[in-house]
Amino acid sequence: MPDVWLSVFPDALERNYRRMARLFPQSEIAAVVKADAYGLGVKNVVPALDRAGCGAFFVNRFEEALNVRRLTRRAVYVLDVSGVEEGPEDYERFGFIPVFSNKEALNRFSEAQNIAVRADIGLNMAGIPARDTDFWIETAKSRGVSLLVGHLSCSENPSSPENKRQLQTFERLASLFPDAKKSLAASYGAFLGKEYCFDLIRAGAALYGASVLPEAENAARMTARVGRLDRVLKGQNIGYGDANPAQKDMLVATLLCGSGDGIVHKKGCFVVFNGKKLPVVASPTTNYLAVDASEVENEIRCGSEADLFNDVYTPDELAKDAEAGTGADVLIRLSPALKKGV
Repeated sequence: MPDVWLSVFPDALERNYRRMARLFPQSEIAAVVKADAYGLGVKNVVPALDRAGCGAFFVNRFEEALNVRRLTRRAVYVLDVSGVEEGPEDYERFGFIPVFSNKEALNRFSEAQNIAVRADIGLNMAGIPARDTDFWIETAKSRGVSLLVGHLSCSENPSSPENKRQLQTFERLASLFPDAKKSLAASYGAFLGKEYCFDLIRAGAALYGASVLPEAENAARMTARVGRLDRVLKGQNIGYGDANPAQKDMLVATLLCGSGDGIVHKKGCFVVFNGKKLPVVASPTTNYLAVDASEVENEIRCGSEADLFNDVYTPDELAKDAEAGTGADVLIRLSPALKKGV
């Protein structure tokens, strides 16, 4: 067994997908599997979601789409299309649907090709600006657009006035494409209200266990072995430098994982051993993470296993303690080299 690994739970993924489908019966639920399925591995995720009935998958890059195509014959949308490295014939060959975020790439594809277009309605990072009125009017006249995509910039904050403003902007554009499917909401946006859901919801975080989905199940657990146990006296420094003295006498357990594995833990975060949360006492090094194991000194041993996140300490809770965005951000940051399995 490795010293650190990620366990993926396909059954939880399937159940989370079906929960979304039940909650939003008026919309198709597509799965976002970018960044190697949010760090869980497409080979672990895509077959489970396919079994659950998912009919469409979204990725950001062509090479990601190829990995998904090896696992399913369902629809695959590619969000960031340049048309430079891969041309129209490549998308047609594999049956991928390009989602255009800039006009230059769109002009490289024929008017007859099945396409989707992404509108920038406020993110100001990706998509063709909604304010480019001439482009949208001309595209509506000359292009066969099968899907119009928008992306909310503040959906994780339901009280933000930007949500309503961006909805209204998207609705204005949507009126130009009466025959196209529309997709505005991702996981958090879907729970702002049914007016945000349209024809297709691009579910990512919710499928992997985000708390925005009621009764969501965590789709993964990260585990590391204890490599060292040692008594540290009050005032002795822990880790690099000399600015992190122990606040008390304690038993320090060193886990064989660190920043090289993509973890976001720091002081103020926890790991879990035998159902008990143990506080992190120093910033991780590349390969090590120190925690206060005093509470479990009669149970813990070198070679014992502790969880970096699990059902007791979820990725969402870890993200909050680490000030690292959301649980989905925690998962995406995991090292691609991390051992993963079901």
